[in-house]
Amino acid sequence: MKDIKELSLKELRNYFVSLNEPQYRANEVFREIYKNKAEDFNKITTLPKELRAILSKSFYIYSFSKVSEIKTEDGTVKFLFKLKDSLLIETVLIKEKNKFGTLRNTVCISTQVGCILGCKFCATGKMGFIRNLSTGEIIEQFMHIDKSEPLNNIVFMGMGEPLLNYENVKKAIEILSNENGRNLGRRKIVISTAGIIDKIYKITDEINSVKLAISLHAPTQLKRDAIMEKTKSFTMSKLKESLKYYIKETGNTITIEYLLIKDFNDGKDDAKKLMKYLEGLKFVKVNLIHLNNIPNIPLEPSEREIEFQKFLIKNGVRATLRKSKGTEISAACGQLATKI
Repeated sequence: MKDIKELSLKELRNYFVSLNEPQYRANEVFREIYKNKAEDFNKITTLPKELRAILSKSFYIYSFSKVSEIKTEDGTVKFLFKLKDSLLIETVLIKEKNKFGTLRNTVCISTQVGCILGCKFCATGKMGFIRNLSTGEIIEQFMHIDKSEPLNNIVFMGMGEPLLNYENVKKAIEILSNENGRNLGRRKIVISTAGIIDKIYKITDEINSVKLAISLHAPTQLKRDAIMEKTKSFTMSKLKESLKYYIKETGNTITIEYLLIKDFNDGKDDAKKLMKYLEGLKFVKVNLIHLNNIPNIPLEPSEREIEFQKFLIKNGVRATLRKSKGTEISAACGQLATKI
């Protein structure tokens, strides 16, 4: 049996044509799965009984089993899912109210089992890389949570580097944003990346309505190499050129993610060098991140977070200090890992 979530609407239409069925059957199935949240083909009663039987023998809709679901007082929920091959991934639901008091549900989606980049501040990197997630596995994380907690936003900021699984991430976005199904607005989707330069150009040219966040975490190449060694080939100078291209072509604001590490990148001189790097980027904001506790990682959170933020703002840089959510259940930034 195959995962039906691997098929785009166009591919699903071609499948029904191969069965000598009208293409509109594909629209029905697509709508039922993604909009009406069907879990069983036999319950899609708009389809003929014989066709439901064929689909049930050929495809499955869900394949995950939920191992655990841990909640915090602030509403953050961490899900542990077991895949068909028994590997484990984590997915996080973050609940926040906007400035108008409306509750917004954001899902932090994983794109790989483990991660090849091995950044020194990240628990996922200590797992090593096991494999990419398929398009269907990426989508299923969203669907599992969306059934009970209708989702407003997606952030590809879970386990793994999304741009090293670019084609599957791109296809998942196309399926979830399709107007015939879940119809999630692409401007409600953020891809967070360590800076895979060639893929940033591809995002710009192919899925440019999604938002982009860059895990920079250092103001100079030397310091970045010290904590993100495997990104050395993605030099900061070349990365900046790709960001200029993205901004020019999309008009979107880029978020620069900057993890504040005690006595490493949190001084006034670091702030000045960061500002220098950001010169020439027309639409940019800095998201300062608190370093969360991760076992066996000898780095400490900065004691100068507010001071660093105020210095940037005073000098005309948009800067926010992200409030860590889910730290007590290891669901916050850098803490996701199923084994270390």
